[in-house]
Amino acid sequence: MNRETAAAALRARRAELGLSLDEASRETLLRKSVLESLEAGGPDVLNGFFKSYARRYAEYLGLDGDEVVSGFSGVESEHPTTQSNDAGVSPKSRRSSESVPVYHRKRSIVSLVVIVVVALVVATVLLAGRRPSVPAGPSDGASTPSVSEPGSPSVGSPSQGDGTAIPGSPSAPTEPTEPSTNEVLTLELAATTRRAWVEITADGRVVFSGVLSPGSSTRVSGRYIVVDFGNAMYTNVTIDGVDKGVASPDKTVITLEYGSPNEP
Repeated sequence: MNRETAAAALRARRAELGLSLDEASRETLLRKSVLESLEAGGPDVLNGFFKSYARRYAEYLGLDGDEVVSGFSGVESEHPTTQSNDAGVSPKSRRSSESVPVYHRKRSIVSLVVIVVVALVVATVLLAGRRPSVPAGPSDGASTPSVSEPGSPSVGSPSQGDGTAIPGSPSAPTEPTEPSTNEVLTLELAATTRRAWVEITADGRVVFSGVLSPGSSTRVSGRYIVVDFGNAMYTNVTIDGVDKGVASPDKTVITLEYGSPNEP
């Protein structure tokens, strides 16, 4: 067998099986242009890739792959040109019983792998969607207080993390802890052993709103001072140099007033 007879054998066998080049290309996974080149005699120099294409195409058609490759290479084969053992079987039966199933099985395996991968991805997404979400908060456990309007009192609420609480909804103002006076007061607040959030309004203006770390303090002056405490049990109060102790012995969130709201 030479190059011409090998190409002619491929053309004749494909025609015998009733296959188009498009069908053969789809089932062998070879480009149509490659099959056309094989049936036309192939390139002048047959490289390793083209030999593998020739062998695959020949075996797909039921021909002897080694014989066809030898023909394209210009090497005389020791065996005559033969087809597979089922030469007496009809082309359609041959196509369905041997050649086509080989490639169909490959494509079926690929399809099965794709289906398994997709199923795993869907299952992962569904499982991730069922996981309970954990509310995000400050890394050190301290709560983030809400800023209220000057003079706005709050009610107690549960503490978070290290005991710092978030002021709740406004309630009726508490009684002033100091007698009404028109004199300027100097108020110093200090966190004791835990972080404490405070908001200080002096004479109708918010002068401080933040968290005091243990051992830190802040000082303000004014005639009428309103303090919203977020952790009153751990906030020490000093008025005009006199230590008044913690803002509350048993409450976390509380609002206290110091001085007089009246104009001097």
